[in-house]
Formats: sequence, C-alpha cells, structure tokens
Amino acid sequence: MAQEREGQQKPASISTSDLWNLEADPARLETLAETWRTLGSRARSAQGKVHDAAQHVFSKEHWTGLTADSFNDYRKRLTSDVEVFGAWATNIADTLDITATTLRVQQGLLDDEKKKISAVPSTTDLSGVTFHPKDEEQSSLVTSAISAAKEIRGRVDDVLDEKRQDLKFYTEQFDEIAKQWKPRSVRLVNLNVGQGAGNSPGNSDGTDSGKDIDTIAQTIADQNADIATVQEVFKHDMANLEEELEERTGDNWDVKFEEASTKYHAGDGVSIFGLKVPVVDDVAFAPFGNAVLVREGDVIDGTGDSDRIKLDVPGGKIDVPANEPGGGSHRIDDGEGRSAARTEINIKPR
Repeated sequence: MAQEREGQQKPASISTSDLWNLEADPARLETLAETWRTLGSRARSAQGKVHDAAQHVFSKEHWTGLTADSFNDYRKRLTSDVEVFGAWATNIADTLDITATTLRVQQGLLDDEKKKISAVPSTTDLSGVTFHPKDEEQSSLVTSAISAAKEIRGRVDDVLDEKRQDLKFYTEQFDEIAKQWKPRSVRLVNLNVGQGAGNSPGNSDGTDSGKDIDTIAQTIADQNADIATVQEVFKHDMANLEEELEERTGDNWDVKFEEASTKYHAGDGVSIFGLKVPVVDDVAFAPFGNAVLVREGDVIDGTGDSDRIKLDVPGGKIDVPANEPGGGSHRIDDGEGRSAARTEINIKPR
C-alpha cells in the first residue's frame, strides 16, 4: 500500500486571487453614517425653528401684504427642501449602516471558509494566492472554498450595487437642491458715455454713433455685466447698441430708454448749410437721456415697466431781470433737461 501512495501523482497547484479578503472598512462606513445622521438631525431642528418662528408671525398676522406673502412663499420652499434634506441624510446613514453590516457579516463568512483550507500549503504574491495541495482531499477543499468565496462575494456585489444606486439617487437630488439654492448675484456697471460732450459740428470729442457704439458694447461685455445703466445717450443709437451686445455676449438684451430732453446730434463732419458735402449723420431734435440695458440669464428674466423721473426743479427756467432787455415777465431755459430712468428688473424665482 505504501508503494501505491508513493506512486500517486501529486495534485496540480491551484492559483486564484485573494477571494477571502474584501479589503473593506465597515467601521469607517459606520462613522460616516453617524455623521450623516447628525446632519439630518440638525437639518430637521433648523427646519422646525424656522417654521415655528414663521407661524408665530404669520398666523397672528404680525406681518401682512405682498412682501410678507412673497417672503412666506420663499420660506416655505426653503424649509421644505431643508426638511427633505434631513430625511435623505437619515436615509443615507441607514444605507451606509446596512452596507457596513453586510460587509462585516460576509467577511466573517469568508474568514470561516478560509479556515477550512488553512492547512493547505500556499504561497502569496502580487497576483494572488497559489495553493499546493498534498492530495486530492486538499485539492477538493481548495476548490470548494474558492466556489463558496465566489458565491459570497457575488452576494456582496449585489448588495453594493443596490446601495450604490441608492447613493447615486441622493447625490443627484442633492445636486438639484444645491442648484436651486446656490448664491446668485447680479453684476451692474454704470457708464456715462458723454454723447453730450463735444456735441457740435466738427468736434470729435464725446461719443459718436458710428465708431463708438461697438466700443461701448465691448466694454459692457468685458465687464460681464448683467445690467448696464448708460447716461447721456441718444435714443437712435440704442438699437445698434443692443445688436452689438447680443453679438458679443450671445445673450438676449432688453433696452429701456427714457428721454431727458431733445438735442441736436452733431456728427464729426463740418455741417455748414450750402456746402457740397452735407453731413448726413446729424439729427435735429434727437431724444437724449438715459438707458438701462438688461441681459437675460440664470438670474434675470428680463425687464418690466420703465418710466422717467424728471429731476427739473424751479430754476430750470429763470426770469430775465427787469432792467435787462426783454426783462420783466420774460423767462428763458436754464440748461438742458435732467431726469433719471427707472426700470423694473424681473428676477427669476427660485
């Protein structure tokens, strides 16, 4: 019999990856779960405090009117999202706890399977584990342990895939909430472009319709402005300015113009009656005043009503002294009209 055993062929070595070590850290997941659970508790507490304070104000009508209604609607949306965040934070904590428990239990089962083959000689390298069974019994034990380990890891992968999808859902929902409540700002630039300065034939000072409107548009675009208030402009240049802005920014712009006065708009050429080459860009009685330019975007929806606020005061006309020619009841204008433009800006609701 001894000769028969000596003549038996030794089983082949069996190589595999280290299937018995999940390389997981359940304790860390449980710590993260506790952190999320604390966040959920704080969110619910904050939501409750704001809700109770608001109820005290609004239920007893301490504050009423359109502004109160607008604020209360905003408050309801905010506290609703905070409440949802609190519930989801708790759900994430539960998901992490379940994942940690799964990993801990399944690692225990893998440890039990590995003990069954602890007596089988083996070597380990970067590629995994190679078993060198002495006989068929040990070879069968290794094969069974590998099969059991793969089955256990399959169950782990199924649970992890399910929990990964759960966490992905919450991540997407949090991103949506963050997008709704991210800080919003509006950038405003104020320009006095001086179209009134040097406004006389042959004078190139100030701003000209032809060559300077594109420069104004580029200045506003370079400032990445959402709103531009522009003083001392002629109305007939606004269509061109709007077109230039839209070309440079790729966005829609609303332009509101409010007249302060009418002026003779002179070009750079010499405008003398009877010359062979008349100046064609001069405009008589051109509306002159202020403009508000508004870019539609993530925050601004456009413009609403616009009107003019006259700033002329007594003294805009003066009486000629009685001892002067034409004095007495004669009155003359004292300078150009003054006004401000007021435009309603429509902000997109959250």
